Amino acid sequence: MSVKKQVCVLLSDQGCGVLPVDEIGEDMGLFEIGFDSLRYMEFIVLLEEHYGIQWPDDALEISSATKVKDMIGVLEGCL
Repeated sequence: MSVKKQVCVLLSDQGCGVLPVDEIGEDMGLFEIGFDSLRYMEFIVLLEEHYGIQWPDDALEISSATKVKDMIGVLEGCL
């Protein structure tokens, strides 16, 4: 599974999110898809466990500007 697809799955109701995976686009904001700081940290834990990585400290904050494509980019940088 591609990094983009895996991120969308983990952000969806199949992971720790609320929306079906087919409703999540990479240009959507995390707040827009139902995330808050707690749900975001759950997502980070899932990514770290799934990929065996350490998420960068400078990417641990969520803001209204944080988009799905940003998460994909950070993850690709960790791999």
